[in-house]
Amino acid sequence: MGEFSTTGVSPLWEVVALDQFCPPEKTQASQWRRRWRSASKWLIGKKTSEQQVKEEHELRSLPEIRLAHLVPPVDWAPAASMLAQALDAQDAPVTFFITPPHGGHASVVTHWAKQHNAVCVEPPTLSELAKGDTQWIAHCVHQKSWVVPALERHFLRHTQGIQSIREFLERALSGRLGHGVIGCDSWTYAYLQQVIGIDGAPVFTLQSMQGEQLTRYFSNISASDGQYPSVYSTRTGKQILPALETKRHQAAHKELQRLAAHCRGHLGIAWHYWHERLREPSSGETQALWLVDALADAELPADTGDIATLVLHALLIHGGLDDQSLGEVLPFSHHEALNARLALQRKGIVSSWEGRWQIAPLSYASVRQLLESRNYLVDSL
Repeated sequence: MGEFSTTGVSPLWEVVALDQFCPPEKTQASQWRRRWRSASKWLIGKKTSEQQVKEEHELRSLPEIRLAHLVPPVDWAPAASMLAQALDAQDAPVTFFITPPHGGHASVVTHWAKQHNAVCVEPPTLSELAKGDTQWIAHCVHQKSWVVPALERHFLRHTQGIQSIREFLERALSGRLGHGVIGCDSWTYAYLQQVIGIDGAPVFTLQSMQGEQLTRYFSNISASDGQYPSVYSTRTGKQILPALETKRHQAAHKELQRLAAHCRGHLGIAWHYWHERLREPSSGETQALWLVDALADAELPADTGDIATLVLHALLIHGGLDDQSLGEVLPFSHHEALNARLALQRKGIVSSWEGRWQIAPLSYASVRQLLESRNYLVDSL
């Protein structure tokens, strides 16, 4: 597999302390564009709000086999290696590694556990959480080292459901459970920081990726026989990925910087855009690929109701929930919660994964922006 030269460029993978996380440049410009597009759709209609060089009806989805080759799942092992280097300098009883939804924290921490023979603590069932069961904490006792890959799976936001995680964190942070590494969704971390307080433990995350890094990443994973596929933007008609040897060292096209800003530099979110919006010409006359305007999907209307907003926030701070648990953590009836979830599902804002409803990857940026604009508790990433 061919690769870009890494001389004088930023590393793809960098684990940093949480307070060193820095979103990509042009984030504000990206948000302005999003607000302008929303206003344009309301004033003059969706189809004419932004001219497209290539219309989506002229393109078709890639065959699954080819798509799997061009956009394989993210390999989080390099991030685990970077996390190992960061942990080597730590002697605290507990260290957190957090990422936003779809950001890979559970995979990274699990990789690290396998490399260091640490015991992975399985989460309790939702019924056990509802009863405040604390038996799962015993798995951390008398272990040389342990990991909790996804802390968001260990609590529910109600009196009984938060009991076990409160006890676990109090014991872990005091050193009574030995040494452990906790993977945690950034929204869960923000919530637990507010309601329990987890100051004092080191917290790491992945540094954001700029457009140049996304260019290298997507080119490297899709390279075949040393040749990069040509990828163009349906919005501008300009090339996004370099295809020729002489262009491998060129600066990243601004389209991928635009994507990086929209995703706040999170590879997991950017990967979903790339995977879901890559197309080929319907005619099949050329090998060139097209990226459908990736930032126009599943935007939330400004008049999204309070119930729907509370549902979205609950799903984020829990890393996803099933319908039964969703009803238990909201201040209204199960019927109202289900109706709101169904409406969000029909709009493509939420989707099902492993039996839980969660914010769809392409909707995440818009949902986060909505919650922030309404002064909800949001994550720091």
